[in-house]
Amino acid sequence: MNKIKKILNVNVVIIDHDGNEYIAFGKGIGYHAKVGSEVPEEKISRKYIPVDDNKQNELVQSLQKIPAKIIETTTEIVEYAERSLHEKLDASIYYALSDHLYFAIQRLQNNLSLGNRIYLEMKTYYQPEFKVGLHALDIIEDNLGVKLPQEEAANIAFHIINASSKQESSNVLEVSRLIDNILQTLRVLCHGNLATEGLNYERFVTHIKFFAERYISDQMLSNDPELLEQVMNLYPEASKIAMKLKQTIEIIYSKPITKEELAYLIIHIHRVTMY
Repeated sequence: MNKIKKILNVNVVIIDHDGNEYIAFGKGIGYHAKVGSEVPEEKISRKYIPVDDNKQNELVQSLQKIPAKIIETTTEIVEYAERSLHEKLDASIYYALSDHLYFAIQRLQNNLSLGNRIYLEMKTYYQPEFKVGLHALDIIEDNLGVKLPQEEAANIAFHIINASSKQESSNVLEVSRLIDNILQTLRVLCHGNLATEGLNYERFVTHIKFFAERYISDQMLSNDPELLEQVMNLYPEASKIAMKLKQTIEIIYSKPITKEELAYLIIHIHRVTMY
């Protein structure tokens, strides 16, 4: 049973479900509804249970300020994202993205541009989510009559990634910045002798992405001195570059890279360098 305890707007209500309070999102869920009435399960897009009472009060106050049309638009974006990415996103995105869009539109109306430092990282390293962000801009324009700048696609992608179960162990910003640091440093170390087109480079970027996630979350591959020795003997030029890259990363992040991780970096660097 989902009994309404409070109506926030036509698309958001607070319900009691088996003794627990949830913030429930759904198109028209609060329209003509009354406190104490029941909400059919099929009308609820997602339930979100705050971690404590203080957080619930803060959420309720924020959601009451956000126009219902923005929350409805957010719901459409989330549903599109879930279909496109083939996964269920955490319910917290309904509030987080609604809140972001509300203030993004206010900034646009006040001619205040903040830019986006992670635009290139999102566009390059999180392409599926970024494409969803681009489509979300069309949804926003159709529903709200507001044309947000393309940089907002990266902000929307960021919220999607944060709500993804696949990203639970990673800090998206830290991972993105590490990827960018690695690629920028590699370009300098290779003096332009870097093949950035083709399958090998795509594989390299994919490897760097997963390496960055392991490195940031302290889940690196083990220390395998034998593998490293073999790889260094096979690819001496790539090994020199990888060692310099390793030193740079360890200086920036104050964390050692394991021998096995270094070995795979050498293999992938060899494939994308033109020596």
